[in-house]
Amino acid sequence: MKFSYNTVAVVFDVIDVIFFKLGKNNPRKTIYNIIPNSNIKILDVCTGTGSNVIKLAKEKSLVNITGIDNSQGMLNVGLKKILKHKLSNINFMLQDAADMQFEKDTFDYAVISLILHEMDDETAYKTLQNTYNVLKDNGKLIVFEFIVPENKKFLPNFAFKLVKKVEDDELFPAFLAKDKDKYFQDNGFKIEKIHKFQYTVIYELAKI
Repeated sequence: MKFSYNTVAVVFDVIDVIFFKLGKNNPRKTIYNIIPNSNIKILDVCTGTGSNVIKLAKEKSLVNITGIDNSQGMLNVGLKKILKHKLSNINFMLQDAADMQFEKDTFDYAVISLILHEMDDETAYKTLQNTYNVLKDNGKLIVFEFIVPENKKFLPNFAFKLVKKVEDDELFPAFLAKDKDKYFQDNGFKIEKIHKFQYTVIYELAKI
C-alpha cells in the first residue's frame, strides 16, 4: 500500500464503500452467510476499522469477535463504531498479525481480508502460520482478496485499475499471479470453496 493506514484511518470507510457496495453485491455478505450465529470465537486479522465485523457482530449476537491490527489509528475508528452501536460481543486489540499473542486452538473462525496482497512472502507466511496455530483443529479460515476481473465491463475494470494505482507495484501483481492452491497448501490450508465477485474473491479454507 502506498500510504500509511494511520494517515487514512478517518476516511478509510468512505474508500471501503466506494469499492464494496453496501447492497446485495457486497462480498462481505458472503462472509456473514458463512459464519453461523452460534457460541463461537472469531478472529478478524488486520481488522482495520472493523469493516468486516461490526455488521457481523450486530447481526449475529451469539458470536464473540476479536479484531487485531497494528494501526492504532484504524482501531480508534473501529472503537468508536463499537460504542456507537453498543456492541458487547466484539473487542479490538493492537497486535501484529505476524506475531499474534493468543494461545493455540483459541478460535473457531479466522478472517483475513484484503491484506495478503500487501505482504511480502515472509510476512504472509508468518501471518498464515500464526492464524493456523490459533485456529482449532476443525476451525475455518476465510480469505477475502482481489482477483483480476473476468468481466470485461467498464466499471469492474475501472475499479480494479484504481486499486492497482494505490497498491505496491511489485507485491500486488506477484500475489495475483500466485497459484492459490499451492500458496495456501504451503501454509497448512486447503481451499474448500471459492466465491468469485467482480474483482474480488472469497476462499473458504480448512486446516490440512
